[in-house]
Amino acid sequence: MADAKIKFEDPFLNLVITRKRKLYKFAHFDSYKNTFSFARGDTRYSLDKELDKFFSTERARILEIAAGNAQFSLELARRHPGLNFVAADIKSDRLYTSAKQAIAEGIINIAFVRLNMQELCNAFKPDSFNHIWLTFPDPYLRARSIRRRLTHPTFLSLYDKLLIDGGSLNFKTDSRDLFLWSLEQFVKEDWQINELSFDLHESNLQEDYKIMTQYEQRFTDQDIPINYATLLKN
Repeated sequence: MADAKIKFEDPFLNLVITRKRKLYKFAHFDSYKNTFSFARGDTRYSLDKELDKFFSTERARILEIAAGNAQFSLELARRHPGLNFVAADIKSDRLYTSAKQAIAEGIINIAFVRLNMQELCNAFKPDSFNHIWLTFPDPYLRARSIRRRLTHPTFLSLYDKLLIDGGSLNFKTDSRDLFLWSLEQFVKEDWQINELSFDLHESNLQEDYKIMTQYEQRFTDQDIPINYATLLKN
């Protein structure tokens, strides 16, 4: 009797494939006309100048920070062709898919930027944005990591510089702990809470606010309420 064939499944196969996909996205990110990068040491405001050339018309500009795969900004760009959007994240492989999709759909009012958030005020001139979106940032719940939270006063001062007078910071998160802590920081740093909800999708707030990110859909499916606030600098 012939020996039975033993099927062997390589436990690292999916890991290798995933890594190759990430490397592919890293390698191809800069090949798209709607993608940009800014690193420490680059000429100050050089990114701002590149975006001025990319956006053919001067219109209100909206920035999403730590945008992840940028599905949120991409949907906003679809809905509002008369506005310009910038989706920024430190990892270009996250931005890659939406950048590719925007080109496929002919959406020309959105740019995708690989950027360390610490470099925001070196990349962009003061008063560059009408609105800043902060969607589901890492909550960094350990006490030793508080300074890394994107609603820490250090970052709030950066947003203040980047926003025009009367501009807004729009913040949503599933983390109630981060949200409550952030509300305290907003008050301490003299930001006015203009809109507030502890359950965004059950509120009467604007439908644009309720555009679902990948994470948001997951949280909502688990009946986790989404916290939301619109902030204005006093």
